[in-house]
Amino acid sequence: MKLITALDIGTSKVVALVGEMDSYGDVHIIGIGESPSKGIDRGYVTRLDLAVNSVLSAVKEAQEMAGVKLSKVVLGISGPTLKSQNEKDTVSISSQSVEIDYTHIERLIERAIMRSREEGYEIISAIPRRFVLDEQEGVIDPVGLLGSKISAEVHVVKIGTSLLKNTEKVVTNAGMEIVGRFLSPLASAEAVLSHEEKEEGVLMMDMGAGLTNFVVFSEGSILVTGCIPMGGVNITKDIAHFMKINIEQAERIKIENGYALADAVNETERIKIKPRGEEKEVTVSRRQLAEVIQIRLEEIMEKVADYLNAQGVNLDSLHAGVVITGGSAKLAGMREFLERYFDLPVRIGYPMGVIGLKEKVQDPAYAVAVGLVKLAHREFALEKRGTLQKGQEKTTENNFNLSSLITRFKAFFKDIM
Repeated sequence: MKLITALDIGTSKVVALVGEMDSYGDVHIIGIGESPSKGIDRGYVTRLDLAVNSVLSAVKEAQEMAGVKLSKVVLGISGPTLKSQNEKDTVSISSQSVEIDYTHIERLIERAIMRSREEGYEIISAIPRRFVLDEQEGVIDPVGLLGSKISAEVHVVKIGTSLLKNTEKVVTNAGMEIVGRFLSPLASAEAVLSHEEKEEGVLMMDMGAGLTNFVVFSEGSILVTGCIPMGGVNITKDIAHFMKINIEQAERIKIENGYALADAVNETERIKIKPRGEEKEVTVSRRQLAEVIQIRLEEIMEKVADYLNAQGVNLDSLHAGVVITGGSAKLAGMREFLERYFDLPVRIGYPMGVIGLKEKVQDPAYAVAVGLVKLAHREFALEKRGTLQKGQEKTTENNFNLSSLITRFKAFFKDIM
């Protein structure tokens, strides 16, 4: 049995999820731990000791449920400094046609990585989007085909070095070894999107407490990856400010009485609150609460739309529409709000494709953690196949080197493209 422990360090909570891969290749969720996130704000570490304790608490709970000692994790990576770009390049192989193999793809990826390097940033993902073999466009998998020249467009994602290193330090100071790192938005996409949605074109958004991660798939491959440093906590703070109540009460009211679309709420509906300095409860309009929520949601979606427009994304071409996941996806009226805002079909994304503890993990709030387990499972299975083919042992690299990126590319190559 192969154990995989995923660690999702968010603004509101830290989640540790333990998956066990059986002899058939299925992943069973056997443990889950969760703790309030302290010392972390929108991907940034603000206080090391508090952040370490949050990780320790989540891991302890997960290992007690799983009944195993945990020492290695795969880590979700995101933050306000995350950005992506698509690099195009061509490699001339021979004057005559030869068989294309992975070394030719590696050369294209390596050149894309070299051109994408930027001071203060770490490249954490590089995945080819599309290929042209000689003059033939639309090649999905060039390996094994014959050609003399190959071109590729490579999707490169990077993040601020200090943000990445400080997040890693939290994990290592908690006594855990990082054996894999994946982009949080790609993990969410892995957990909630279908193959058909990726082919038809889809915008997947994971709205957590402090971050809204998003990724666009077009014709089965990744087109744009991004992150907006806003989320559910911004809505909660707006409610607290507008109603003159504390954050805890504002969060409760948002969950119990909030609605994302103001004109769908009856004007006569009232809710009870207890403002600061008041001894008695007072009533306020539930529609006014919805208006506060809608205004902030519109701002967040406007930032997402502006980012996508700047990247040249045509939302009308995304025939599968929008999939929203993350804890904030559970806000009442979210689907209706997004349908109106984007004028596209919308569904709530629930994690799928794992066995065990379904009642717990089939929740949008666990999309990243479930996706991390699935991505790590797939990469491990691919490495195992490679080991069997080569007849030698192979250990997982604990860094973002070219070898790790190529391994990840092969996994995506087989299962996404």
